[in-house]
Formats: sequence, structure tokens, C-alpha cells
Amino acid sequence: MDLPGVVEPDGVDHAIVVAMPGEAGRAQSAAWQRAFRAIDDDPFEDAMWGIVTGPSPGVALRIAQRTEPMVLISALGTTPLPDSAFARATWFSEGVQGEVHRRDGREWIVEARGVEQSGAFAREWSADWADLIFTSGRSNEMRWLVGYSYPSGRLVPRRGELWVRELDGIETPIRSPRSKAMLAAGNCLMAHLRDEDCLAMALLDAGGVDQLAGYASVTWDGRAGWGCSRWLFDEPGRWSLAEAVQWSRTELLARMQRSHPDDLRRVVDAFDRSARRDFEAACNAWMTDGPSEARQARMGALWDRDGFLFVGDPARRMAPADSGRWWEGGIVWRDGEPWFEVRALSDRAPQAPPAIQLPLGMRARVASRNEGPWCVADSFAMLLEPGTWQAGRTWAAPLWRASEYDSPPTKGTR
Repeated sequence: MDLPGVVEPDGVDHAIVVAMPGEAGRAQSAAWQRAFRAIDDDPFEDAMWGIVTGPSPGVALRIAQRTEPMVLISALGTTPLPDSAFARATWFSEGVQGEVHRRDGREWIVEARGVEQSGAFAREWSADWADLIFTSGRSNEMRWLVGYSYPSGRLVPRRGELWVRELDGIETPIRSPRSKAMLAAGNCLMAHLRDEDCLAMALLDAGGVDQLAGYASVTWDGRAGWGCSRWLFDEPGRWSLAEAVQWSRTELLARMQRSHPDDLRRVVDAFDRSARRDFEAACNAWMTDGPSEARQARMGALWDRDGFLFVGDPARRMAPADSGRWWEGGIVWRDGEPWFEVRALSDRAPQAPPAIQLPLGMRARVASRNEGPWCVADSFAMLLEPGTWQAGRTWAAPLWRASEYDSPPTKGTR
């Protein structure tokens, strides 16, 4: 594989694409997505990868030099934040004008101010207390509206600077040097690295964002972005933001492999032009079977497969503090063979499938398959369809054996 700017993951499990402004646009980032899935014969990514860039060399160098792990204990957002993931959290409602939800300790307090709050949102960001920004709403490469269902101000970039322009024209700068992560789970084009003056570049610069997960496309299906939030928040601290991005894409590919395996390696040229209408027309030319709703779901998976990006160093762990767990497990050895074993800790099923990355030294002998409860590839194993979930129930799958895969779940522990 010959990819300019890509460190080829030969014997490593992390990779970085270093890109100048203007070198990581939609078509190029989609090509990188496909290239990292083409490292070997299976359709899954074999390295966790990210893009390091910035509107200036100094911003890119800052992102690359910040390698220390960070526990995300506080969050600011424009869409609901989970109760258990953060000690301090504030989110501004994009659906109800003037409604602000705050939590400092155990209880949520709802403020109803009745007026548009984009300026207040900017001041919260500049107060420099948040470790994570979690967002949804209307956006493109050059503006993001704080409100969704009501008129609101907008965040706009200016050569690396970040400003909020309120409805009355008043402008408030955002300056936040604190290292932080950002998950734009429901925003269109928030991670489209179009040029040095786009919104994503201003988030990396003035916004202090060292890791950004978001779409390089418009988002209408939302599977990858909201899927990433499930992986990050459902069991806080189990996965970092970079891992949540990769797991979300991996789960999407695993389900595609079960439903429409021919789509896994299909490239729809219209995707790179970011026009949903062109994309749907191209897909409808060969998606002739099944009802319209099923075709839309199939198109949504194809669209999100190449549209969701991670910007930053994937080797740096940025994750919420450890909290509740719905399963425990890992690799166990039986008669000289590794198995992936999962045990349910409660009757409540996890929102994200139990999964594990396999050690590098184990991968050459893995027998891959995607059937029944399990999806196993050379780099990971995932309990994709566990069936009934009950506390104490266990599932186990051999990783090396070429036959006898049927391993029904059992009650109790082993």
C-alpha cells in the first residue's frame, strides 16, 4: 500500500495521517478510510488512525506533542449529556429556546431563560472548564447554529479564530487553551477539513480541541456519529474517544457484512461530491431489491461508512472517568487456545456490543467469521448478537479453531 502522508501500520496498531490544510477534504479523507480497510483481506480497519493537522504548523505540533492521557471529567454540549459520565456538565438545549441544563454533583438543574443563548454558550466555552464538547445541530464547514428548532446565533471561523455571532449581531470570541476532546455526533460537516479557514480548523485552534470526532459529510442517517456516542458513554471509561470512533465504524461494517456483504468494498463516486441526492440516485441504480425503507437503511450505512472521521493522535487516551459496567470479560486460555469470554453483570444489555481488540501476536492464527452471536476478525472479536441478556450469563468463542464454532451461552459462571 502506497499512501502519501500515511505511516503504514506494519506491526503497529496506531497510525497518523499528517495533512496540510486543504489536503484532507472530503474525497481524500474517504480515500484514507478505504485504504485503512484494505490493508489485508478482511473489510475491517486493522489500525486505529487519525488525522493530525491545523491551520498553522504550531497548532498541528501542539496536537502531536500532547500525549498525556486525559480523564474527561467535565462536559459542555448542545445535546443531552449522560447522567453518570461527568462530575460537571452543562448542555444548552437545541430544541427549547433558553433552556440550559446544569449538573455539578448529583442533581440536574434546569434553567429556563426564555431568550436565545448562543452568547452564553460562547462564554461557557471560554471559561475553560470543559474537557469534552458534545454537540448536535445544524452546521456546515463555515457555521454551526446553537439552536436547532428555533432561530439562534452561530459559531463561525476566522483564520483560526472562533466567534459566536448572536441574532442581534453582537459577536463574542471563544478562546479556550484547555486541552479537550470534541464529539460532534449529530452535526453535518463539522470535521470536514476543507481549508485553513473552515470551522474544524478554528475548533482545533481557538477552541483548544486536540481530538475531534465528526462528519466530513452531511449527516442524515447518523449511525456512525450517534453510534460513537453509545460506545463512549454507555460504559464510561471503557473506551477512549479514538476507540469509540473505530468501534462505531467496525460495528457498522460488521452489520453490513451480515446484511449486504457486497456493499463492504463498493465505492460510490457520488459520495465524494457530498450531494445526498446524487448519492441516492447512484445507489438506486443497483439497489433494486427490497422495500424503500430497507434501501434507505442500506444507503445510510454506505454513507456513514466513509463519512465519520477522527482528527488527532489516536494513541492519546482521552476518555470519561470509569463508571458502571454491563459486562466483564476478555481472553481466556483453554487447552492452549485463546477464547473471548463475556459475562453479563446485570439484566440491562449494553448499548454497544461487547468487544475486544486482539493482541498483535495473536492475529496471524485467528479464524475469522461473522455468524451467530459472533463477529471475529484478525484484529478484534465482538459479541454482535447476544440474544437474551441476563446477569450471570456467559458467552465464549474460540479464536483460533477452524471448526466447532457453535458455543451456546450458558447460565452462571465458568
